[in-house]
Amino acid sequence: MYADFWCAFYSREHVEYLIDWYFNEEFMMQYNSTVGGWGGLTPPPASAGLLSASTLNNDRHDVLQRVLERQLMFVNNVSLIYSLTQDNFAEPVVTLADTTSSSPDTMLVCSAYDCYPKHIRITWLRNGQEVTSGVTLSEVMTNGDWTYQVHSFLEITPGRKDKIRCMVQHASLKEPTIIDWYSALNKSERSYLIGGFCCLLFPEDRNTVPNKQCFCPREGSSTEGKAAITKCKAFYNPASS
Repeated sequence: MYADFWCAFYSREHVEYLIDWYFNEEFMMQYNSTVGGWGGLTPPPASAGLLSASTLNNDRHDVLQRVLERQLMFVNNVSLIYSLTQDNFAEPVVTLADTTSSSPDTMLVCSAYDCYPKHIRITWLRNGQEVTSGVTLSEVMTNGDWTYQVHSFLEITPGRKDKIRCMVQHASLKEPTIIDWYSALNKSERSYLIGGFCCLLFPEDRNTVPNKQCFCPREGSSTEGKAAITKCKAFYNPASS
């Protein structure tokens, strides 16, 4: 019987303390400070891990001990740990994409590439609320050098006005990286909308870009798409709008 005591730093404020407990080389249970207790991992009928986890969760002395261990060993030493390791940090490159499917659901993929250390947290948000159902997380995979990558998949049936966000937390980041995905338009309509707004990114004073050409989309099938095109034309070609 033995245990591994370790922690994962997702940020200076989010320090996750974990204990992996083994018996006869079988992973029986785990303590997770984010969850707030022990979780049994051995399925019935050999449910010793479940029983042990339940017993420890009801032991107020063990609960207090784990809280103090996290505070004394890790939280109180965050600055020291960062000062010793920060030069080796690599910030993740985060992407968010949707995939085509015959299903009415939408499959979103949030990927974090080239990060170090390996401990990273990806959270899905729907209109500001965390989403847990329909989420699948890949293993953290090595790139063959000293960096890692991980992918989180979300299968969801979004409402027309839903705002989906992918939030990535990592020790190298001063604040979480957040990427938005909007479900208001289908893929073709979004392309019209993006095309229209690309033109609006230029300076408001037309005289500052006299030689710059901007091409607005010709048509859009949604109200939002048509409105974006109208704004684009009104800005760059006020006489024709």
